[in-house]
Amino acid sequence: MDIILMALNVVIPLFIVMLVGYISRRAALINDEGVGATNRLLFWVFLPSILFISVYDTDLKKAFDLGMILYSVIFSTAVFTLGMVLVPRFEKTREKCGVIIQALIRGNEVYFGFPVIVSLIGAEYLGKMSMVIVIAVILFNAYSIIALEYFRGARVNVREMLGNILKNPMILATIFAVFLNLTGITINAAIMAGINSLSQIATPLALFLLGASFNFAYAKGSIKSVLWVSFLRLVILPGIVVATTYWMGFPPTDTIILFVTFGVPTAVSGYSMAREMNADYELASQFVVFTSIFAVFTIFVWTVIFQFIELI
Repeated sequence: MDIILMALNVVIPLFIVMLVGYISRRAALINDEGVGATNRLLFWVFLPSILFISVYDTDLKKAFDLGMILYSVIFSTAVFTLGMVLVPRFEKTREKCGVIIQALIRGNEVYFGFPVIVSLIGAEYLGKMSMVIVIAVILFNAYSIIALEYFRGARVNVREMLGNILKNPMILATIFAVFLNLTGITINAAIMAGINSLSQIATPLALFLLGASFNFAYAKGSIKSVLWVSFLRLVILPGIVVATTYWMGFPPTDTIILFVTFGVPTAVSGYSMAREMNADYELASQFVVFTSIFAVFTIFVWTVIFQFIELI
């Protein structure tokens, strides 16, 4: 019962904000142009702020775990590579392929994953989780950009694509925060307070815009993609992670952390990136909404499994 309540406490606030966005759009309080303009602010200002804060405030040296990081890098790369090869075989619309790959590799580790970690193994493991997320943020953003760029339909310019990756504000913010963290360079408290204020806008604004962009008519036409991507994202991929880390002898807490890294719903920021990069952002919004709904049930099932195999 506690795990069900925990999942509901995580998901319900998210859907309240998305519902307000959906109603606002249908009531013409914000139009599509307004959503697009606000999304650019989210992509260039608010999301980088929250990534910067989360990395800057983490004790990276203390939380560093080479085994977990290597596993995260290898597994992320394997999923991305297989996605680039296999997704176009099942999805013939190129604009959707990049969005599907992004949905598979990019999870909502901070806003959904952190509460799950606290509930399953305790708040003392958030530092380790943060260290994995630092690497994951860089990888997931880079792989998402590559996938979205490649499947936009135009001939891929490798130099231009790499330039777009390096210019991505979320990657720049993460790298800068890692640099400051490792070198011990501090930022003035007043400046940090301002950045922190910006970061607090990111999540509710992203969810509001997601709700404002949601289209039920579009959802009917993409339900097949939504179902199989959700199944892969919430069942198959975390299942592989749990099985392989358990077999390799990872400590139970490390298995749980890696499970959360790859088994949470698709990240809200994926919608923002898809819209900014002229991908199929409506499909991206479906993945975020429905994986969040389904995650309430999958997290419960996984928790029962963890108790059965004595991971928790």
